[in-house]
Amino acid sequence: MNNFYQRTWAEINLDNLCGNIAVLRDIVPNKKIIAVVKANAYGHGDIQCAEALNGCGIENFCVSNLWEAQRLYDAHIKGEILIFGYCDIPLVLENIEKNFVFTVGDTEYAKKLSDAAENCGKKVPVNIKIDTGMSRVGIDTEEQLDKIISLGGLDCRACYTHFAVSDSLDENDIAFTNAQQEKILNMCKNRVLKFHSQNSGGIIYHKDFLGDYVRAGIIMYGQKPDARFPVPDGIKPVFSLKSVVCQLKTIPAGKTVSYGRTFTAKRDTKLALIPCGYADGFNRRLSENWNVTINGQPAPVCGRICMDQTLVDVTDIPVNLGDEVTVYSNELDGGNSVTQAAEQIGTINYELLCAIGTRVPRIYIRNGVKTDMQRYL
Repeated sequence: MNNFYQRTWAEINLDNLCGNIAVLRDIVPNKKIIAVVKANAYGHGDIQCAEALNGCGIENFCVSNLWEAQRLYDAHIKGEILIFGYCDIPLVLENIEKNFVFTVGDTEYAKKLSDAAENCGKKVPVNIKIDTGMSRVGIDTEEQLDKIISLGGLDCRACYTHFAVSDSLDENDIAFTNAQQEKILNMCKNRVLKFHSQNSGGIIYHKDFLGDYVRAGIIMYGQKPDARFPVPDGIKPVFSLKSVVCQLKTIPAGKTVSYGRTFTAKRDTKLALIPCGYADGFNRRLSENWNVTINGQPAPVCGRICMDQTLVDVTDIPVNLGDEVTVYSNELDGGNSVTQAAEQIGTINYELLCAIGTRVPRIYIRNGVKTDMQRYL
């Protein structure tokens, strides 16, 4: 397996994933955890992560769309799969016998879906989305909720909402999140409806909120919902991005490097070429603003990150061909962690994780051993 993936690869530590679930269960001991595995489990690999989570006793999942749900179904993942996004009604009916739960977020779609189901003599399992401040999908009023509940073709199993600023500890944002929670609580409590509202920020910063489930997303993968604020002790990142040194060369002082000639060597400089670029998920905005790690030492990026390759300065580092390179580390923050990279280029760790390319194989670690590999190309 080693010879097959020694270009650029991601290491996914499933031991840390299950350890993070244990930490979250201690925080919300009386609630079921719904594992968010949309967007290929935030770049970590949906099937392998869901299988590991099944092994941890997780049997509730949520995804963005029907295609993502079908992948889990085909892999025989156990438990309900909630689909957040819109599904065409004919496709809903085609998949009604599977372990899928669909979202309804407006009365017009709910009525059409119910009518279609009744025409087939079926009921569609749904969760009702309530808008409490995002202004995206979701109903707004108790009247709308009652209308959807009354529809004969729908099996309304729960309501849910999504917090807009639960990852913030700003006083105004806390008040806004509290108001969100109060709205969904008031809408559900007199209708004997289960509900879930807590995303990752809600779990760790509003752990006393009521609800039957919590939805663990970025925190499950060991990343901070907001880089400014701490996460519970024991949370460990699951992801790291690795590469290798594939060429070494020395250039004289005054010579330029990479596209645009943005870097000029100030001295005779030893360069290491690593076969990792922005097509792999190494964000181009980190050009000349990032250190990879080789043999435990930082190696600065020289010039622009290319689609497939990047040059780094190893003048003062003992390096050989084939040495392992850490592009993004599995640190929580600081160093060359995903969070640190996101901070430097003005984005969030979610984006960098989801941008890891499909040509990057994922190597899975179980019980401390590299046991499996997922290739997409």
